[in-house]
Amino acid sequence: MKKLNHFLVGTLSLTLFFASCSSEETPDTPESTRYKYDYETVEGDPLNTMIYTLDNGLKLYMSINKDEPRVQTNIAVNTGSKQDPADATGLAHYLEHMLFKGTSRIGTSNWEEESKLLQQISDLYEQHRNTTDAVERKAIYHQIDSISNVASGYAIANEYDKMVASLGAKGTNAYTSLEQTVYINDIPSNELEKWLKLESERFSELVLRLFHTELEAVYEEFNRGQDSDGQQAYFAIMRNLFKKHSYGTQTTIGKGEHLKNPSMEKIHAYFDKYYVPNNMAIILAGDLDPDKTVELVEQYFGGMERKEVEEFTFEPEDEITAPIEVDIEGTNAEFVEIAYRIGGAASEDALKLQLVDGILSNGQAGLIDLNLVQKQKVLRASSGPYINKDYSIMFLSATPREGQSLEEARDLLLEQIELVKQGAFEDWLMDAVVKDLKLSETRQFENNWARASVMTDAFIHKRDWADMVSEKDRMAKITKEEVVAFANAAFGDNYVVVNKRTGEPNVFKIEKPEITPIQIEREEQSAFMTEFDSVQSSRLEPVFIDYESAISNKATASGIPFSYIENTTNEVFELYYILDMGSDNDKEMALAVKYLPYLGTSKYSAEDLQKEFFKLGVSFDVFSSRDRVYVTLSGLEESLEQGIALFEEVLSDVTPDEQAYTDFVDGIMKKRADAKLNKSRIHRRAMMDFAKYGDDSPLKNILSKTDMDAITPASLVEKIKSITGFKHRVFYYGRKNEADVIALLDQYHKVPEQLADYPEAKTYVEQEMTANKVYFVNYDMVQAEMLMISKAQPFDKGLMAKSNIFNQYFGSGLSSIVFQEIRESKALAYSAYSYFSTPGKKEDSHYVQAYVGSQVDKLEDATAAILELMNDMPEAEMQFEAAKEAALKQIETSRTTKTSIFWSYETAKKRGLSQDSRKEIYNEIQNITMADVKAFFESNIKGRNYSFLVIGNKELVDTEVLKSLGEYQELTLEQIFGY
Repeated sequence: MKKLNHFLVGTLSLTLFFASCSSEETPDTPESTRYKYDYETVEGDPLNTMIYTLDNGLKLYMSINKDEPRVQTNIAVNTGSKQDPADATGLAHYLEHMLFKGTSRIGTSNWEEESKLLQQISDLYEQHRNTTDAVERKAIYHQIDSISNVASGYAIANEYDKMVASLGAKGTNAYTSLEQTVYINDIPSNELEKWLKLESERFSELVLRLFHTELEAVYEEFNRGQDSDGQQAYFAIMRNLFKKHSYGTQTTIGKGEHLKNPSMEKIHAYFDKYYVPNNMAIILAGDLDPDKTVELVEQYFGGMERKEVEEFTFEPEDEITAPIEVDIEGTNAEFVEIAYRIGGAASEDALKLQLVDGILSNGQAGLIDLNLVQKQKVLRASSGPYINKDYSIMFLSATPREGQSLEEARDLLLEQIELVKQGAFEDWLMDAVVKDLKLSETRQFENNWARASVMTDAFIHKRDWADMVSEKDRMAKITKEEVVAFANAAFGDNYVVVNKRTGEPNVFKIEKPEITPIQIEREEQSAFMTEFDSVQSSRLEPVFIDYESAISNKATASGIPFSYIENTTNEVFELYYILDMGSDNDKEMALAVKYLPYLGTSKYSAEDLQKEFFKLGVSFDVFSSRDRVYVTLSGLEESLEQGIALFEEVLSDVTPDEQAYTDFVDGIMKKRADAKLNKSRIHRRAMMDFAKYGDDSPLKNILSKTDMDAITPASLVEKIKSITGFKHRVFYYGRKNEADVIALLDQYHKVPEQLADYPEAKTYVEQEMTANKVYFVNYDMVQAEMLMISKAQPFDKGLMAKSNIFNQYFGSGLSSIVFQEIRESKALAYSAYSYFSTPGKKEDSHYVQAYVGSQVDKLEDATAAILELMNDMPEAEMQFEAAKEAALKQIETSRTTKTSIFWSYETAKKRGLSQDSRKEIYNEIQNITMADVKAFFESNIKGRNYSFLVIGNKELVDTEVLKSLGEYQELTLEQIFGY
């Protein structure tokens, strides 16, 4: 099922009411309305969202979900890059970075002295900005660097991150887009007050501390974007769709020349203008007490001063009267994108646009799905709306097949638009699309992150919550005639098309000035943090899974093992047929399951099958990994029996299709060729496999074109029909009781009396890393990326607790040692991390890994810095205790629920475990000391030999530096991919 770009809520009721109940209400008052405050709510809202507005205008959105004692928190500011000053683009995004640096009370050991230096730095940036002479500019920047180094002596780096981590927070981050800046945390529910105390201080003022080192990180982020073909295509579309609006005249990351000439004064002015309570919302989804939450928000944010915020205005765009075509070049595989400009979030256009998108592409039975993907006319294709306040955008994209031009792929996409305009789609499709959207939301809203996201969108787009809730119902009332009329009005020759061709990128690279690394003070803390740490929170008892009682294990009448977990949340089911064999056992079976979606039965064509499943509100999928084959069915519980019946019909009556197989094989070969153009696939998969296994790696365990040409479609169909003839298991998660599901399986799931054993699996030998080796792949990119890996001992469950703490303290997260040293102190990389991995199988090994993504000219320094850390771990007792506290609180407040219970048990079994390993980890962590972590480091990390996997542009990378690290080998793509 397709993931939507824009989450919206559907329900059956439009009635808006206000709960105005007092604590003196009678006992028979519904629990949901026994609240002290007047909340804006919508009857029938599946999220039970409660909206409260403080006197200063701050909005509070709450959605209660008691699945686990945690809360997803979003603090949303109704401003983004579209509000950036035209002469200081990238400002909103850079400001987002700076909100992690603290205030006059957080992150400083002496604000009185530090503030004087920060003012001097600000004044110097204004001089630098207004000076054109290169020599003078360099001299000014030298002053900035010098004073910044002195000022850093008063800075306590990452203090916000340390405090929020000490709460047991997860996913600490932020993002900036066209119209919003959002600050994210996932916190334990019992830490809500401390989190509010911290955030109220954080948003009370802006301090541009450690400004020039963070600017280096933004430079890195800019340059990373230059290596993204997708981002460059998006920029090209926006430039041409929006000639007047700042959606297109500027970008969120900003122009390179603006980033090199920042103004601290303008950033302060922006903060003062937009970061005010009546332009902000606190958005919470999870385990909440609404009245108590309101009281706490009033206590900590009620004192923020309201200010008038000037409404954003824009000059309407001129009509596009003829297609605008743009060519760009990049290293990755070719693709084409088409974009139309549509009305904004609150318009009926946006509602109809989402319906049209579902008609075009829903992952199963849309016009693009069936006419292009199912029939293999292109390699990939999809559509998707991007809903914004002022304008929305409809994107269509396609990846061509071998020998197919981008123009041909473009025309195929446009043909699907024409079909919508002609009404050439079946009448049932619109109703099925709305049902599918509701089903998708039902699944998404099991997750607090999705709940918070839809509430964030409502706030940013200034949407009335009743409109949001009723959206799918209103969509269901749209007629086919209205859709056709809308499509004819919206989709003409008024589009932009970007042809992304494979070639040399024409991108701008920011040359970064030299900076002096700053010193990181690890043991000092501000008075605020001392006070913060002194506030004691209640602690929750962890809950561990007893797999034996949480999963019911029985068998069908034919003896098939059956695992059952009841869904107590919604009316959705998931059904899995699981074979404990994969491509390592049988490469042809792995090929067969991938071929299955393109086939029909004696009764249904492949296209008709997708339609039938879609009408039912269910979908089927097949997947093969190295050691598993999964055949899955999921969807609406009401359609379970019909779904199983159709599902079994497919597995038993599938018919071969010669042309589909020919196209399927051609598609595989094109995907393989495209993988060799994909930086991530090269670096994170192919080079990694080569380093771990040498020439005989799992990635190379594939059928060649000659092999596939020799296989007949009929033989693959027999493979598919034999799936249920192998030993297999069934797992069901849903509403029906266990006996009823088993009865359905007994009725429809027919198996032979004797089930076949699995073919013997191919095994791979992990390479011993007895000496440093450097593997380099040449790739046309602005930056360089290095991944270090080293094989440790075979799986040892006794290392799980210590590695958990080590990773928290040393290598993972914003407050880790590695992040502090590489990015915060030395500004050598945008991204840096290190961790000790735990294998998924008992027969596999632990690995030590470290990563830096750096500017090419800083790769040597970044490598030296990470190697120094990997051999000499800094000891910071306070930071260690915070990491330990965070690890304990995360376990205490995390709950394994729903299908995760089954999959966590599967993981445990692969490791040779029978119990929830978190229990032992939790108990051991409580007694781990800094000395234990140091001993772990000395035994498992220090002094290791590494394989250094480096990808970058050979013309830019200093290979002599790489050769100094160890035995150097430049790899070809054929060596690592095996074709």
